[in-house]
Amino acid sequence: MVQGTALTAARPEMADPIVVFETTVLPHPNLVAAQAAIARLHSRCQPTGSRPLKARALLIVGAPGAGKTTALEDYQRAYPDVALENTGKGTVSVPTDVLLDADHRPIVYVEAPKKTTQRALVAALLGAFGYKAADHWDTNDIIRKIEFYADQMGTEMIFIDEGHHMVSSIKPEQTEDVTEFIKSLLNRTKRQIVIAGLPALLQITCYRQLHRRLQPSMILAPYNWSTRSGRFHFSVLLATFEKVLELPEPSGLAKSDFAKRFYVATGGEIGIVSKYLSEALSRAKAGSLRFISKELMAEVHDGWHQTYEPDDVLDFDAVLDDSVGTGQAAGSRPADNPFLCDDARLKSLWIQQQAARDAALAALRVGSDGSRVTTLKATGRAAFTPFTRS
Repeated sequence: MVQGTALTAARPEMADPIVVFETTVLPHPNLVAAQAAIARLHSRCQPTGSRPLKARALLIVGAPGAGKTTALEDYQRAYPDVALENTGKGTVSVPTDVLLDADHRPIVYVEAPKKTTQRALVAALLGAFGYKAADHWDTNDIIRKIEFYADQMGTEMIFIDEGHHMVSSIKPEQTEDVTEFIKSLLNRTKRQIVIAGLPALLQITCYRQLHRRLQPSMILAPYNWSTRSGRFHFSVLLATFEKVLELPEPSGLAKSDFAKRFYVATGGEIGIVSKYLSEALSRAKAGSLRFISKELMAEVHDGWHQTYEPDDVLDFDAVLDDSVGTGQAAGSRPADNPFLCDDARLKSLWIQQQAARDAALAALRVGSDGSRVTTLKATGRAAFTPFTRS
């Protein structure tokens, strides 16, 4: 009996398919290109004692769901924080939840606060290192602290997500101040900086004080259904996603008709495709479905595009009439659902989508703000001895 219990305890549990799906990073072309650009910037970091190269900044720009945050997270995962303990015979790595003498943080990640000011950004950066800025400190005081902790922790790169929060068309002088701060941060910390954000972030390239310190920007454009290569890469992406789903029967996501409906529903953005398929997988598992159908994807789509429609008010005679139907459920619109509508309507939806995207780009050119709030937060943690919180 004891032996049997031991065998049962040792048997690995089946991984949750939703967790597996959402934590699997697909090496699609945009991700590969973004991480290659980060790696080129990272290569400018020189070993201690050698002549350092000037620090530069890389902008990674794309719409919501383009994969900007995934690119940063996945790259950072290859350079994890390492806690070091001095034993007198050199340093050894130990678990990060133990009180330590030092901490090695190759990459520090921070999310730019909404409506970023110089003070707000430097305070957020210091917080990413695990420290809180005192109220009486000015920006220069905080930069000195950041420079000190970056040196002590061996930080090579700083990742700033939601960088479009640094841009304001209402207060251009505020944007200029933050841009000047980024230049100062590059000069004083000598750390390479990656800034990711919506297309509005590109406006900081107009400021001459930063222009010479920028790497060529990386634009994560959505896959374009209007081109052969765009259709090919998007279809390959869907086929790869289907393999990760591991359902009993094939769903045919990459087949032409299903793929083009997916494109219209998601705009070709990989993050939105992943969100749709994760919800579909969850529903398929709950309903013991063997594959993902267009009808299931239509339900998923409607779930994110519901509208509030009050019930019809019936008169007394109608209330007593059992023959009166209940009507159509709110949110169920087959004529407008890209997974159920006919080809003519699908084309019309696609044209509307392209027009909306063109209008958004035109608005960007005249300086509109972009804003998005994500669940990803800075990964700073409490500092280790001998450093103390200020």
